[in-house]
Amino acid sequence: MPIWEKLLQKFIGARRPEVDAGLEGERPVNAHLDANLKYIDEVFANAPDLICRRLTVGQRQAALVYLKGITDPRLIQQGIADPLLQCKSSKSSREVTDCLSASRFECTGDLNDALQNMLDGRVVLLCQGLTTAISIEVTQFAKRAITEPKSDAAINGPQEGFIESLEDNVALVRRRLRTPAFKAQVKRLGVLTKTPVLVCYLEDRVDKQLLAEVEDRLQRMQQRENLPKILDSYYIVESISDHPLSPFPQILQTERPDVVAAHLAEGRVCLLIDGSPVALAMPAAFFDFFQTADDYYLHPLFSSLSRWLRLLAVLISTSASAMYVAVTTFHYEVIPSRLVLSVARNRAMVPLSSFLEALVMEVTIELLREATIRLPATVGQVIGVVGALVVGQAAVQAGVVAPLLVIVVAISTIAAFAIPNNEQASAIRLIRFPLLVAANFL
Repeated sequence: MPIWEKLLQKFIGARRPEVDAGLEGERPVNAHLDANLKYIDEVFANAPDLICRRLTVGQRQAALVYLKGITDPRLIQQGIADPLLQCKSSKSSREVTDCLSASRFECTGDLNDALQNMLDGRVVLLCQGLTTAISIEVTQFAKRAITEPKSDAAINGPQEGFIESLEDNVALVRRRLRTPAFKAQVKRLGVLTKTPVLVCYLEDRVDKQLLAEVEDRLQRMQQRENLPKILDSYYIVESISDHPLSPFPQILQTERPDVVAAHLAEGRVCLLIDGSPVALAMPAAFFDFFQTADDYYLHPLFSSLSRWLRLLAVLISTSASAMYVAVTTFHYEVIPSRLVLSVARNRAMVPLSSFLEALVMEVTIELLREATIRLPATVGQVIGVVGALVVGQAAVQAGVVAPLLVIVVAISTIAAFAIPNNEQASAIRLIRFPLLVAANFL
């Protein structure tokens, strides 16, 4: 248990609410159809999307149980209901499945297992006198079309991005890796969500020790009773990172199937999460977060130059404002003689110290950035440009900040945008503030 949870329990009695795992344990399928349906009604009481359709299969009474909205009604009628109504013999589950037009089904003697399959979008067929439940694949989740990834846009190369459908994402990777060495293991994480997570790797290239470590960490996540949900890939990043409290990312995140295929070919392990368009690749080094997909589709000379520019952008983004504070406060002698008089003249009209005016400008830029992200796209772009111009010009005219500082902060902000990975850019922007404090007080 984390330390903060122990402190909350000790001092204020706060406890994490108990999580009901739901369909845990084994429950054999009853030979009596009504007993099975009664149990289902108790488990899914007040579920408005639960459908129970009774019908006759040969000489037996049967029922189709499924959830409306995540199943294909046309396939249920044409591939399951109509063939079952025409079934002549139903002495065994084998004869019943022979009547089905659907090709993907699974037989199980555990009713809870069958109901878990129903939550994945399958139809459960129960027959009177049979102790086997048949789960039939008719999944039809609402999903968006495959489009260009927004967070991993590239000028060259493929323009396809992952979506929230796990099957479609696997197909996008398989399309690029036409080899039997491509393997994927399914894990279910989250007590409530039971989110499917695919551990993908190339069997002939992956480091076995790395694969075992990833599987071990995911296994520990499965065994955690206080992990109720996995709704996005970042839930997994927090749980399996070496240093979860570090602001710097330690696992690569990408929306591009070509990038995932490249990582797999390099021997890495990738995770695809159902319901998330972001895939995870591990392990990752610090400089991996400064690479883009375009680096692999351009001439090596241009790619190398672009990477050096991004590293220069890191230096400018973190230290430009801090250097301004240090120079204007303690080291005027490093300023060229032709510029020192102009800087001193502008600084004499500013009531704030260099540290405070730099801090005000940095906080203002962060507020504008956050506002631009939260507003609609058409409005956010206007607010970002107009807000920066109006605020900067007004601050200079009012004598709150020096003109040189506005230029320094603008260059620092532009340099931060050159960092391709958003998480890495956020962590690097965070370094500005302790460097500002160090430049003023150390």
